[in-house]
Amino acid sequence: MSAPRVLLVGAHGHGRGHLQRLRRSADAGRLELAGVCDTTAPDPELAALSGTAPWTDDLDVALRRARPDVVVVVTPIPTHAPIGLAALAAGADLLLEKPPTATWAEFQQLQRAAAAAGRSVQVGFQSLGSQALPAVVADVAAGRIGTLRGIGATGTWQRGSGYWDRAPWAGRRTLDGRPVVDGALTNPFAHAVATALRLDGSEDADSLTSVELELHRANPIEADDTSCLRLRTARGTTVVVAVTLCAATAREPAVVLHGSRGTATVRYTRDEVTWSTPEGTAVEQHTRRDLLEDLLAHREDPAAPLLVPLERTAAFATVLEAVRTAPDPRPVPPELVEVLDEEDGQRRVVRGIDELVAAAAQRLATFSELDPRWAPAAAPVTG
Repeated sequence: MSAPRVLLVGAHGHGRGHLQRLRRSADAGRLELAGVCDTTAPDPELAALSGTAPWTDDLDVALRRARPDVVVVVTPIPTHAPIGLAALAAGADLLLEKPPTATWAEFQQLQRAAAAAGRSVQVGFQSLGSQALPAVVADVAAGRIGTLRGIGATGTWQRGSGYWDRAPWAGRRTLDGRPVVDGALTNPFAHAVATALRLDGSEDADSLTSVELELHRANPIEADDTSCLRLRTARGTTVVVAVTLCAATAREPAVVLHGSRGTATVRYTRDEVTWSTPEGTAVEQHTRRDLLEDLLAHREDPAAPLLVPLERTAAFATVLEAVRTAPDPRPVPPELVEVLDEEDGQRRVVRGIDELVAAAAQRLATFSELDPRWAPAAAPVTG
């Protein structure tokens, strides 16, 4: 069997890492790099990584020349759906960067197109390739932390003005009349949301009974940079995700499963789990499976399920749609915002947000329930 032909769409930014991995896999004979498509010409490193694979800025030309078996899409959020649909129409399987689409309607359209074409779509939630997740699910089901009482996720990162200036779509809810939905919950901390949903086994379209959102922004952007999400799942679990890009101290994101006799803390960027029970504290390290390798293995043996098939991101798409249709994020009260001048621009810090994020995830509460200075909770969006 010949090596699968892979086309990369989007090689700058996050796509550079994808091209590096594709080059290693191609050199190992695992695949053939059939082409690269990007609207910006390659720099010397990208040109070297591309090798003899043709580079074009035209998607139709790229699909026609490359005749790909697999298309890897690493492009701005609003382009995911149209590029994905074109790849499926060309008969290719798809590795689609997260979030898969910018709207629920696009998500459904992509599902229908994949089914009609008989092709597979793997979504690039890299954290869901961690072997820590099935191990935690099994141990929690076996009672290691007792009865599950809820799941709380935290994210406290720092992003300066350069982050928001990096691309026209960055920090936008819409661009040229099209949805973008580039906010803290739906892009940088999308993995926290998706990981919490995976750990609860609540990933289907009908898995969520309610969604509560508190969206805020300290930066002069359209989207949220400091937010709290509370979900109720059909399994009866309360899931809170509290995040900020305006932290005083940057910390690794964590998803904590709260049980009646302990906790399991999953640090998904490190594939690490910390168990805290009456028996003591134990730290376990796990491996991670590459999502492209997983897709290629599925192509060879369709009986082997994908780690992140499109249908298992439906609950996340429901959350994204709730964010998209919610009122615009509320500005953080000016008295809580400190503006720092740094070499690459300005960075905003929200006073007390690190502690508020931690408390929300610990108590499964929203920001406004913990601190009256924050806006009242939005009405739940059901469905």
